[in-house]
Amino acid sequence: MKKHLLLIALISFPLTFIVSQSTNFQKVNSYTYPSFNDIRFVNENTGWVVGVSGSIYQTTDAGQSWHEQRSNSTSSLSSIFFLDDQKGFVGGGNCSLLRTSNGGTTWIVDSITAIPTGTASIGSVYFSDNLKGWILASTSAAGWILSTTDGGISWVVNLTTTKTMNKMSFFEANKGIACGKDAATLYYTSDGINWNLAPTPALGGFNYTRSDMRGIYMVTANEAYVVGWGSTVGAQPSIHLKTTNGGATWNYLTQIESNRTYDNLWNVRFKDVTNGIAIGGASRGSVLVRTSDGGQNWIPIRAPFGSTLNGIEMRGSKLWISGSSGLLIYSPDFGDTWQLLTPMPSGTIYSMSFPSSLIGYAAGFDGVFHKTTDGGQSWRGGFLNVGLSTLNIQSIYFLNENVGYAACSYQMVAKTTDGGANWSAIINDTTSATTTSYGVHFVNENLGFVVGKLGSGLDVIHKTTNGGASWTTKMNITGKDLRAVTFRNETNGIIVGYSLKALYTTDGGENWKVPTFNNLPVGFGTPNMLSVEFISETEALTVGVNFILKSTDSGASWNYIQSGTANQLNSVSAYNSSLGYAVGAKEAWKTTDAGNTWANIYDTNIFEGTLYSSIVDPNGNAWFGGASSGIYTNRVWVGVEDEKDVNINGFELKQNYPNPFNPSTIIKYRLAKSSFVNLDVYDVLGKQVAKLVNDQQSAGNYDLNFTADKLSAGVYFYTLKVDGKVKSKKMILIK
Repeated sequence: MKKHLLLIALISFPLTFIVSQSTNFQKVNSYTYPSFNDIRFVNENTGWVVGVSGSIYQTTDAGQSWHEQRSNSTSSLSSIFFLDDQKGFVGGGNCSLLRTSNGGTTWIVDSITAIPTGTASIGSVYFSDNLKGWILASTSAAGWILSTTDGGISWVVNLTTTKTMNKMSFFEANKGIACGKDAATLYYTSDGINWNLAPTPALGGFNYTRSDMRGIYMVTANEAYVVGWGSTVGAQPSIHLKTTNGGATWNYLTQIESNRTYDNLWNVRFKDVTNGIAIGGASRGSVLVRTSDGGQNWIPIRAPFGSTLNGIEMRGSKLWISGSSGLLIYSPDFGDTWQLLTPMPSGTIYSMSFPSSLIGYAAGFDGVFHKTTDGGQSWRGGFLNVGLSTLNIQSIYFLNENVGYAACSYQMVAKTTDGGANWSAIINDTTSATTTSYGVHFVNENLGFVVGKLGSGLDVIHKTTNGGASWTTKMNITGKDLRAVTFRNETNGIIVGYSLKALYTTDGGENWKVPTFNNLPVGFGTPNMLSVEFISETEALTVGVNFILKSTDSGASWNYIQSGTANQLNSVSAYNSSLGYAVGAKEAWKTTDAGNTWANIYDTNIFEGTLYSSIVDPNGNAWFGGASSGIYTNRVWVGVEDEKDVNINGFELKQNYPNPFNPSTIIKYRLAKSSFVNLDVYDVLGKQVAKLVNDQQSAGNYDLNFTADKLSAGVYFYTLKVDGKVKSKKMILIK
C-alpha cells in the first residue's frame, strides 16, 4: 500500500448539503433478470437459461456472469436442450421451437405446425443425435408428443391426450417417459414411437385434491422419478414417485412425517442411482429435498432463497438452479452450500427502513431483503432466511443499523442483530396459510409489538418486553385482520386493520380502546386500513382503500381528509409534523402541512405501476418501494459528494479501477484525520470474503491493490468503515 500525505482544511458543512429534498424522483434499483424456467449446461463452464418473454441468457464462466442472447421470440420459453456447445433447441409458447447452430449467437424460430393447435407450449425437448428428436407440447386441455427423424424439419405426432402434459425425460434414444396433469397421466415408450399409459399409482393413502406431476427424470433405462403436487391445505405432502421398469408401473415414496414438505416440486435430477435433488417452492419459499438412498428418503435441506425453483442442471456434485424472480443459484457441493448468482432478485418491496443516513433496508415478496450501505446509491440483493423458511416479508422495523425485526407470512417474526446478515425466529412460523404477522414496531430493544391474524376473522396482538425472548398475546379484539402498528413512546400506540377497525392504547398495550371516526363522507363504508404513522407527539396519519385519515389525539379519534385519492393507498410515512408521503396504486401523495392537504406527485415517466411502501430517511429524503425490486427516491447526489464526505464524514471512498477486473484492481480512499479503519470485501450474499484493512491510520490518501485470484467471478462489494461510519461500492470480477 502506498500512502500520500494530504493536508485537508476541515470545513463544517450542514448535512443537507450532501443531499437535497426534491419533488423529482428517480429509480435507483430494479431486478437483474426476468423469471427463468429451465437451465442447461454442456460442460462445467458453458450453459444457458431460458424464461419469460423470449429471454435466453448464456454463461461461459460457470454461471458467475450471464449475457443475454437475442432469441427473436417474445413467447415464454419453457425448455432447453443442447447436443453440444453449438447446436441447441428451446421450446416455448405458441408452438415455437427455437434452434441455433452457433451456440446461441443467432436463434431461428420455427413454428411446429404439426401440433394440432397453435396455442400450445413446448414444455420439453430432447434430441438423441443431429436427426432424431422429440418434443412434448400442451395446452390446458390437451397434450402431444411428437418426433422427428430429420433434425426438426418435419414432425410426427406420436401421442395425443385430453390432459395437460408437463414434462418428458429420455435416458437414451427411444427410452422415454412423460408426465402430466395428474397421477393418471404417466406415459412411457421403449421404441420412441408408441407411448403407453401406465396404471394410476396409489398415492400413499393421503387425501390429495390434486396430483399434478411436474418434474420427471430417467436415471437409467429402468429407474426414473417423478415429483409434483404438494399443499399445506389439508396436509398434502409433496409427491414422489419411482419406477424400476422404465415407467410401466410407479410406486409412491412415502416420507416420514419429519421429512415431508408440502409444496409443489417442479423438477428432479440424479447424479447417480442413489443421489438426487428435487426442487420447487410456492408461498413458503424455495424448497430443496435431497436423497442418498435412491429416493426412499427425501431430506429437506436449507434453501436460503424465496423464489420458486424451476430448472436444475447437474455436473457431478455441481448444481445450477434457475427460478422465478430471475433467480440463479449455484452449489459446488451437491447442495451443502449455495451461492446466489443473481445480483438483484425480483420481488415486490412491501416495507423499507432507514435507521441512518447511510444504512437502509428494503424487503418484501418471496423474502427478498436488500441492503444499502451508501445511502441508497447502490443496493445489495438477497433474501431473509431462517432455517428452512424464506417467507414473504410483510414489514420490517430497524431500531438501529444492526438490530431489526421482520414480520412475515405464516406468523414468523425474525430478528437480526448484525444488520441483516443473520436472522433468527423470535416467533416461529406455522404451516397455516391463514396465519400472518403483518406489522411490527419496537419502541426500544426490549418493548415491541407485532400484529396480524391467526385465522379468518381472528386478529392477534403480540407484545414483548424482553426483545422478543417471550411474548404475551391478545386475540379477537376486532375480529378483523390487523395490518399495522406504531408507537410514539412507551405508552401511546395505534393499530389499524381491515374493515375500518382500529385500536389505540395509552398504557403501553396493556389495554386497547376503540376510536371514533368523524366526518366520514356518505357511502364511505368500512374500507381496509393498511398503514399508520405518528407525525408528532399527538398527531397521526392512516391510509387505506381510497382514503387518508388524521388523528390529533394519539388515535382516539380520526378525521377524514379531503385528499383526492381515488385508489388504494398502501403506505404512509413522515419526516416530521409537516412533511409526509402516502403511496399506492398509481398514486403518490405529498403533504407539507401535517397531512391537512395533499398533492399527487406520481410521475408515470418515473414510477412503474403500484407503489407498496414508503419511508423517509433521517435527512428527509423520501424512498418508495414497488414491484420487481423497484426502489425510487428524491434524494439528489451531486458531483462533489465525495469531497463533502471527506469534510463531513471524515473520509472518501473511490470507485475501484479497473472495473470490471481480472484478477487485480486498485481501491482508493482518503482520510481527513487519523482514524480506525476497516476495509472489507463481501459477496452478494453478504459473506465476508476478504479483510483488507483493520488498523489505525493517519490522515491521507491510500491506494490498495486487491487481488482476487482465489475468488469466483461475480459481483462483490467493498466496504470502508471509518470511526463507525460506512460507505460501500460495487465491483465486478471477471475470469
